[in-house]
Amino acid sequence: MNPASDPDSSRSAAILRAQTLMTPSLVPSISTELLTTADGELNRELHRFLLEPATNPALLQGKRVAICCTNGVEEVEITGAMRWLSEHGATVHVVSPRIGEFDPTLGLRFPTQCATHVLAIRLMENAGWLKIDRHLDQVKVADYDACIFPGGCWNPDALRADPLARAFVRGMWEVGKPTCAICHGQWVMVSAGILKGRKATAVWNIHTDLANAGATVLDEPCVVDGNLITARFPYDLPRMIQALVKQLLG
Repeated sequence: MNPASDPDSSRSAAILRAQTLMTPSLVPSISTELLTTADGELNRELHRFLLEPATNPALLQGKRVAICCTNGVEEVEITGAMRWLSEHGATVHVVSPRIGEFDPTLGLRFPTQCATHVLAIRLMENAGWLKIDRHLDQVKVADYDACIFPGGCWNPDALRADPLARAFVRGMWEVGKPTCAICHGQWVMVSAGILKGRKATAVWNIHTDLANAGATVLDEPCVVDGNLITARFPYDLPRMIQALVKQLLG
């Protein structure tokens, strides 16, 4: 039998590909495997997005996308976006602030690896380390055609306090480049002051934060308001990227 025509074989291959985006878990987490195999419309979209091979590897040739994040970034939101965009020809950079120095009275301790990598998470579980391509003090708006601010609760909560991160998202939005956020990533947009009078969405438990920032909040997988593109949850990633690509190629 041709493996491509065997549903069980195809599902096994898909699960193995999903597992390449993960490391073992023993704590409460978001499972990429479960997300891509659950029987829901958005789960099926995520399955195709993450697991099917690229149909046009040159689609985004010459386009440059910054994924802006720090420690605590939600794994599937960054690895899924990086894989799909890269496999379709885009240059994708992980852009992160420098950790810097903290007053010793705060009791904070960071491994040396934080100078060159960010730690991804899956809900409450530490996942793997992702290499930083550029630090925020090394980039400018002109370097990129689009930006993505992924979620993970810890990541945007730290990022929103960084003046360079706020300036970068504000600058991308002001010049009309696709400016995307998913899940909790919209917190950076809240702190940057770019949501007032705009339509947006986010993970459900921060809808109040968006409303308090002056946004009209919609409970939809992906909301597009001009070049502002927002999504709610990891299984909304395909629709957010689709909206991003539409603007990049438009």
